[in-house]
Amino acid sequence: MATSRERKLGPYAVFTISVGAMIGGGLFVLPGLAFEIAGPAVILAFAVAGVIAFPAALSKAEMATAMPETGGTYLYVDRAMGPLMGTVAGIGVWFSLVFKAAFALVGLGAYLTLIADVPGTTFALVIAAVLITINLYGGRITGPVQNTLVTSLLAALMLFAIRGSVEVETANLEPFLTEGISGLLSAAAIVFVAYAGVTKVASVAEEVENPGRNIPLGMLLSVGAVLVLYPAVVYVIVGTTSPTVLATSTTPVADAAGSFFGSFGVDFVTVVAIVALIGAANAGIRAASRYPLAMSRNSLAPQVLQQLGPRGTPTVSLIATGVVLLVLVGFVPILDLARLASAFTLAVFGFIHLAVISFRQSNLSWYQPEFRSPWYPWVQIFGLAGSIMLLTQLGWVPVAGAIGITAFGVLWYRAFGKSRAIKDSALLDALRIRSTGRVVEMTQEAIASGGHAHVLIPVLRSTRRSRMEDLIRFGTMFGQPGGVVEIVEFEQEDLDSDRHPAGIDRRFEERTTELAQRMGADVFVRRLLTDDPEQTLLEYVEDFAVDLVVSDLPREVRGTRRFINDMKDVRDHLPCDSIFLRNRTVRRVQNVVIMGTGGPFDVLKISLAARISAAEGSQLRFVHILPDEARIQQVDSIEDYHRRLEQLVSAETESEVSRAADLIEEISRVASDADLVVMGAPAHRVRIFGDMADRIADTLDVPVMMVHTNRAPQLAWYERALERVIY
Repeated sequence: MATSRERKLGPYAVFTISVGAMIGGGLFVLPGLAFEIAGPAVILAFAVAGVIAFPAALSKAEMATAMPETGGTYLYVDRAMGPLMGTVAGIGVWFSLVFKAAFALVGLGAYLTLIADVPGTTFALVIAAVLITINLYGGRITGPVQNTLVTSLLAALMLFAIRGSVEVETANLEPFLTEGISGLLSAAAIVFVAYAGVTKVASVAEEVENPGRNIPLGMLLSVGAVLVLYPAVVYVIVGTTSPTVLATSTTPVADAAGSFFGSFGVDFVTVVAIVALIGAANAGIRAASRYPLAMSRNSLAPQVLQQLGPRGTPTVSLIATGVVLLVLVGFVPILDLARLASAFTLAVFGFIHLAVISFRQSNLSWYQPEFRSPWYPWVQIFGLAGSIMLLTQLGWVPVAGAIGITAFGVLWYRAFGKSRAIKDSALLDALRIRSTGRVVEMTQEAIASGGHAHVLIPVLRSTRRSRMEDLIRFGTMFGQPGGVVEIVEFEQEDLDSDRHPAGIDRRFEERTTELAQRMGADVFVRRLLTDDPEQTLLEYVEDFAVDLVVSDLPREVRGTRRFINDMKDVRDHLPCDSIFLRNRTVRRVQNVVIMGTGGPFDVLKISLAARISAAEGSQLRFVHILPDEARIQQVDSIEDYHRRLEQLVSAETESEVSRAADLIEEISRVASDADLVVMGAPAHRVRIFGDMADRIADTLDVPVMMVHTNRAPQLAWYERALERVIY
């Protein structure tokens, strides 16, 4: 949620923030290392990397104008695809920023060795510690200072490119593609980190005035500027530096400047590089420390990471980031840092593209960006494919690192965040809308079908007369005109008994037929003796094409315990629709509460409730209870679903969507004045720990109709997984 920070950053400030975040180790350190891989084609490699980075700028600019709030990539991915993907993206962004900062610091150490005889790693560690301390005390570069530094940096690099271009030796550029396309792509993958800061401005979007114009304008101008500047500078580096020197250089800009500016050029470029690399490292530390803080606030990381210092800095998060940074600077070689930084940047850019696609496909009313990425979705598909292609060029270690961090994010979410996080996102909203739309269509068809063609009512000899009346009443109510309604007593056969075989004892048939006639119901009555009532019932349903079973789950006493267990097992294996009455006898039904989920069970629940209403003039109340932390967007989507359902029935209706910490307690409150509660009873092929639906029914002091259907559409494994997340 946006804060009340003053919007004071104009288009040039956005431009300088983006450019300042990009220009760093990628330009001042990598040209030499990438030259060893691709030869002179390293010039083109910087352009290729920029072209693949450009779609991320378009995607991030769109989301930043829709949600001009602090948070950046983590915020967008979390809202687009939910907390699981948000956790993975948040951890990935954090690592990418830490690796980039470490890479900048190691490069900084290399440049400092040009003016002081001290090991570069020592320099890097000392400056890292200083920057961490400064951030702990809340130091930061102000807007005017940022503008001045970046402007000066751009001017210095332009002077270098213009002056150096006249000194280029064309012989250094031939042959151009010494390592072929493979070498070109490998170099482009390594130098991709040079564009990592292009989306940084989105993290301060709430401070930008007129964000709908200034964010995309500043971001796209910055990408365009460096797309021209990077190849121009690298062209001068390659054309003015000996190939043998360049292939092993970690200070390529200074080496090139020395060839045409002399010692003054080396000193000048060294100062420029130091300023740029310190800025890049500091920006990386500052930005990285905010991601654990943001994840903690969303319950995806320990609360201790929210601890702030006297000046409002995230102390614990900064210390944790600093420790990892110091380890990387001290022990990881510079080329490996570049590879890992690029790998995580490519993965993060992939998440950015997926987030835009999720938002666009969701068609959500609240997602209204002032700037929309042109050529959607081809730009995002190109950016995603390009990111994946470059990621594969980095070698197995960076790829394994990216996969490992993804797996760690998933495990972290399942172990820590799943029970705490708000499971809501644009993608889940879109899936809910799509799924509930399908449910509404199926419900309309079920109501229009006129009922079930063959209804079976299995009973016990000991079934109470009042419950028998309920079963006959609902069985005939749910059957089609002209259909078949059967009442069958499946009785356990006792081989040692002297009782008559099935078909001779007619008392059950006579009593039940007399009751049905008094009720005006046209039913068939029969009695079957069997040594396996459960299996016989299942076979009977199959053999006679029964499409609805209406039965009773009586109170559990010694004489009914086996029947109850058998019927629960039957309920879980029936190949047709079924309903089971629980609790009290059903009197006049004036108020029916339908406990909804938005899932496939709603079709049968609502169609049966509509028939009850048509027969008895009942009011229907659609009820949906969400977790206490559910977002308003989820509440809105369920309320819209209820409005669409209300249009399908002719009865008087009410809708209630509530949020509660205790589901069972809230259901008891909502259903306290109901004459009948209709709720789903999901199947369990293996019943070990009981069932939530049964536990809810046990707590209610009103009649309950438990509904199960096997007519839900067959879903692929990934669709079933998504429905588990949604419902």
